[in-house]
Amino acid sequence: MTEGESNASRRATTSMAWSRSAGARALRPGGRLAFVCPRPPGPEAEQGRTFARLVDEKPGPDQVAARTAMASLSDPARVRQALAGYEEATVAPVTVETVWGRDVRDAVEFLLSRAPGGALPASRLAGLEEAPRPFDTGTGVRMRADVWLVTAGRP
Repeated sequence: MTEGESNASRRATTSMAWSRSAGARALRPGGRLAFVCPRPPGPEAEQGRTFARLVDEKPGPDQVAARTAMASLSDPARVRQALAGYEEATVAPVTVETVWGRDVRDAVEFLLSRAPGGALPASRLAGLEEAPRPFDTGTGVRMRADVWLVTAGRP
């Protein structure tokens, strides 16, 4: 690893190399792929406003690496770079409904499970449960999310 290169950056580079080799071989010639990945949240994004309380003001190296990895495909140029061996690669903005958990507690526990050091004392966990409460529909905690719809084909 070079100076200044993070583990997340190295994993993203490795992932891009995979997508050009093994990933391309996984599709038959003429095959298509499609997936969604997160767009950077805007200031009015439901998810950003709701879960801002889960973000540490001074994150440690593990938290920074996790956030970097989760956002590794949020830049359309990076997605296109990863799909360089594919034809007709498109990256289109869409908004979708996402389900974060079957109820408020489940949603907060899920979010905390995605970050290093996600365990919290019960007192802080109860406070965090207030943020997603307005999105609890009785059939899950549901929010709009801005994502990129990515499609491409194997030559």
